Amino acid sequence: MTEIRKENPAFLEYAICRVAEGAGLTATHARYIAEAIVFAHRQGKLNQGLGVYEAIDLVLDIGVLDPLAVPEMVSEGPAFAVFNGNASSGYYTLNLMAKKAIEIAKETGIAIVFGSNHNDGGSFARYVYLAYEQDMMAIASNNTVPLAAPFGGMFNLLSCPPFDAIVPSGDEPPIWASLKFAEWYDADISEAVLQNQPMKGKWLIDPESGEVTDDARPYAKPIPGYGRVWDASCAGQIETPRTYALNLWNEGLAAIINPLGIPSSELPTIDDFANGNAAPSVGGSYYICIDPSRFGPIEAVKEKSDKFIREISNVRPRPGQRVRIPGEDGYRSLQDSESTVDVLENHWQPFFDNIAAKYGLNEAILRDEFETQPIAGST
Repeated sequence: MTEIRKENPAFLEYAICRVAEGAGLTATHARYIAEAIVFAHRQGKLNQGLGVYEAIDLVLDIGVLDPLAVPEMVSEGPAFAVFNGNASSGYYTLNLMAKKAIEIAKETGIAIVFGSNHNDGGSFARYVYLAYEQDMMAIASNNTVPLAAPFGGMFNLLSCPPFDAIVPSGDEPPIWASLKFAEWYDADISEAVLQNQPMKGKWLIDPESGEVTDDARPYAKPIPGYGRVWDASCAGQIETPRTYALNLWNEGLAAIINPLGIPSSELPTIDDFANGNAAPSVGGSYYICIDPSRFGPIEAVKEKSDKFIREISNVRPRPGQRVRIPGEDGYRSLQDSESTVDVLENHWQPFFDNIAAKYGLNEAILRDEFETQPIAGST
């Protein structure tokens, strides 16, 4: 059974910031990382929460992530921009990309911003939500290290990309797609083995026989000190032609037409990272922003969105089922701003016992610091 603990999200954000700054990252960079990770917890995407800091720690340790690098805009046009991440993180790069896309879209109605040469950015939900907060639509993704085989193949050449798209709404939850374009990534391997459970589908391709299985144990390759980022000796199956087509389409946008993009087939593997022989883990990213208010009244857009969602939600459900709207539960959780969030135990302990300890920190020290902070506005 998966072990979950309840934690104060404010403490979680504080601890992540302190550890990131301990690693030499600037306060701005650390804040971007902490905000995105805690956002994922509030959204209920636990595998995009605290455990993803392990990916940051790994690339810091082998010198792939430059803690002082600042992503740089290297090209700009009337409705586009291009950013070189300069070996920084995706957290830093995507925040700057999102802000630039929003800025351009306010003038032109639509903008696309490309990025490259940066590392993992965690959940892309945080970045598209920046546009949603300003009554805009956003679509964003990147490619990743190869974690999936071409449909019908036996060797990983494709990424398992995050994908987020959100539409403005009024009183109802927005149309919000927050998913990935492959069946599994590293966190699914580690969680299945640590919790002694099968995968959620027969997605693992045996490298000898080509047979598919849901048993991760023969293929799992733990990385010492980590509870989420594991490697695997098998390839990953993309289950349907539809997902395969979306994966390739996303690669085309993230890396092929991106002037600085590198396809996932040319990116390093998790094994490369574990052996200290790698380059930035993202070959290309994109952020598309649309400002509907440039085309007509924004209130009309919100009304149509709300009406549509209500009609979908009120369809008669099948027996024993409820009609669900993608992203609805995460959206309501964000709106409620609960005082606690769920955190996986196998992500919590590696962060505090292994990563934080590198900088003379641990859970007790960080809790004490957090609890004795001056209250904002106090003297």
